Amino acid sequence: MNASNGLRSALRLVRFDLVQALRNRGIVIWVMVFPILLSTVFMFMFDGYESGEAIVGVPVGLVEDGSPEARGLAEALEGVSRGEGALLDLTPYADEGEAALAADAGDICAYVVAQEGEDPRMVVPARSAGGTDQAIVQIVLDRYLQVSEAIEVVAEKDPSALAASGAVEELAASLSGDDIVSERISVLRTQSSEFSRYYYAMLGFSSLMGAQVALLLVISKRADGSPAGMRRQVSAAGPATQLASGLVASWIVVFCCLVVSLVYIRMVAGVSLGGREGLAVAACAACALVSCAIGTFIGAIPRLSSETKDVICTVLTMGLSLPAGLFGTPSQRLCDWLSVNFPLVQLANPAVQVGEAFYRLAFYDSLVPFAGSLATLVAISAVLFAVAALFMRRQRYAYL
Repeated sequence: MNASNGLRSALRLVRFDLVQALRNRGIVIWVMVFPILLSTVFMFMFDGYESGEAIVGVPVGLVEDGSPEARGLAEALEGVSRGEGALLDLTPYADEGEAALAADAGDICAYVVAQEGEDPRMVVPARSAGGTDQAIVQIVLDRYLQVSEAIEVVAEKDPSALAASGAVEELAASLSGDDIVSERISVLRTQSSEFSRYYYAMLGFSSLMGAQVALLLVISKRADGSPAGMRRQVSAAGPATQLASGLVASWIVVFCCLVVSLVYIRMVAGVSLGGREGLAVAACAACALVSCAIGTFIGAIPRLSSETKDVICTVLTMGLSLPAGLFGTPSQRLCDWLSVNFPLVQLANPAVQVGEAFYRLAFYDSLVPFAGSLATLVAISAVLFAVAALFMRRQRYAYL
């Protein structure tokens, strides 16, 4: 009978903590809504790159002086700007000043200058340097220069090789590589995508944001957190029972939010989980556990105000997510550099391990690396829970 009453009392505490957490609008927004919004942003950002659609009609200008060298380049550029689905949309200009005005106005992405006695050059407006369209024009220009140089070498060494009618055109077509067929293969269990890392890193970020749930519940039970927390410290339910109920409630909230995010990026964003969706849900359980451990640890720190603990949690979330590769290419380069030079730092970073868990699950044949990430998350959680338990010991009013 006593055991039954104890169980009902524990369930009431869990239910109370669940209601308290879900009534907090900030938690609902940051833990459940924000990951979905961020995933949607990723979808729009990466859609044009992952769709595999061909790039056609790149607007480019041409300034040439009518010399034989310039006309050769003009004919080459015109050759890739004819017909439906042409790569370039070529516009001739009388002089460089006119082309520069068109580039500044955004009518063309760049313009090519071809003059007698000079190598052709591409000019790009400073405001749009480094774009995909400019890179395409540069590739076309580089290919033309390579082919021209190769033809000059052949003509110098064996003039008779180009004496036949159409020999130059055939050699140019051969050197351009248009007849080369390549096939993409993958050594991973599913097709890799460079953008999948962003979604996995986002799950790591979401896990750490979920620490706010445990932080809220733990602060409400701290004797120095509020008058209600002081009363709870000396109530019939011991600190261990109260802490356990808060952890169970926060774990349920964070786990459900992570599963919702996982379903969204899988079903809507189309991010691969390697056909291991069931194990991905199990990974969410470990991610929720480490999230609760971080929030519990911060919330249990004595003699700090609630506002200070909120700031610590936010700063820690951002700081740990940076080397996990969430914030663009520089962040991913930092992640790779740390993994090579300071692997222990990455091993102790829960945000990194969350992303690694999903990455290994999706792309590795063996489940051993995935299990290693989950074991690391559980170990980090155990250490943080142990320290938090020491902080949460019952304290006397006189000490407070």
